[in-house]
Amino acid sequence: MKRLNLVLAVFGLAAGAASAQPFGPPPEGRFDIDDLAILLDLDAYQKGELDRVLTEQREALRAERDRAPREQSAASDERRSREDMRSRRDANREELLGKLRNTLTEQQITKLRILTDSAPGGRGPRDGPL
Repeated sequence: MKRLNLVLAVFGLAAGAASAQPFGPPPEGRFDIDDLAILLDLDAYQKGELDRVLTEQREALRAERDRAPREQSAASDERRSREDMRSRRDANREELLGKLRNTLTEQQITKLRILTDSAPGGRGPRDGPL
């Protein structure tokens, strides 16, 4: 009987661990705007502007991603190099920060830069892309 209780306890713990929220980037690889508002100490106006700019950037990147496979297959079968992808990511990040310079304070820009900074080893953002 003790063995049965032990097996049931182990399965119960395993089920609990399996149903727990997974580690890694947020859904769809982006931060929740409410979490960003707390982390960056945003007021209502700044939160709305940040949400608008992030939504515009996300839609533009999604449209570019959807358009890119057709153009690449028509032009050539080569994939983009890591350096090209890294420079494009950095350019997108700087464009985002540039759009937010009039809305956020320098301290908030610095915090956002840290949150979106690449992890050591170049494996992408620490907590996922914006």
